[in-house]
Amino acid sequence: MKIKWPHLGFALFFATTVSAQQPPVTIKVTGATFLEAPPSRDKNLVPFGSFSEQEKVEVHAVFSFKDRIIADASFYSSSDSSVKATAILLDKTSADLGSAKSPSFRKTSEDRKYSLVSFSVSRLPDKPVSGVTFAGTVKVSVAKRMVQKVANFEPKVGAKIELGLGETTITAVEANSVTLSGGDQLGQVAELKLIKADGTKVKGECSSYGRSGGERVLVNMNWNFGSPISAGKLEATLFEGLETIEVPVKLAVAKPY
Repeated sequence: MKIKWPHLGFALFFATTVSAQQPPVTIKVTGATFLEAPPSRDKNLVPFGSFSEQEKVEVHAVFSFKDRIIADASFYSSSDSSVKATAILLDKTSADLGSAKSPSFRKTSEDRKYSLVSFSVSRLPDKPVSGVTFAGTVKVSVAKRMVQKVANFEPKVGAKIELGLGETTITAVEANSVTLSGGDQLGQVAELKLIKADGTKVKGECSSYGRSGGERVLVNMNWNFGSPISAGKLEATLFEGLETIEVPVKLAVAKPY
């Protein structure tokens, strides 16, 4: 891809996966920041609202898939992306800026059609630059559809939850929360509701997700509910056809002045 820098603003790039094995994905830049250190790096000249950062180049982009829903958790490991930043200098040479930073939380729309990704660097070369490119891959979890299943629920440690996700057990119960443990299939749980004896449904919020182990994977999910835990049923919304794909990205931010 040849880069052409505009005189003002930031460059927008759109990308789709080229592999026939992966669902088509569109990437659209939605915003960018270009903050350059002031003359002599004078701290008194740092702009308000920049949190004392003298330099920062950041780009935000939205992913959308043609025939998949996004199954990303709101939290993910920084290893989920491998994106390098490169500064483009005025003399048309380049300078490696190393790995781009990415937030620990990835935002996904309520309908799970869109996901926001962000990349940034906090140091530019001392030579004049015309812009920064961000290139690499991002791991995104997607699914074909969502289905619902209901299981009996007894709030005690050791009790099994029959959701068709292999062996799933309760490993901790507190006043308003419960921890479920099981294999990789447990990661298919997108939403969880507690149906009480009187038929009242209480929506749960996943507060933590942990995955460990090698050949034998152990997944732990902690769910918080808006009322005390009691016996009844669990209504689970599950991702079906879940897979993780590596999406190639190439984004650019031009110096806007």
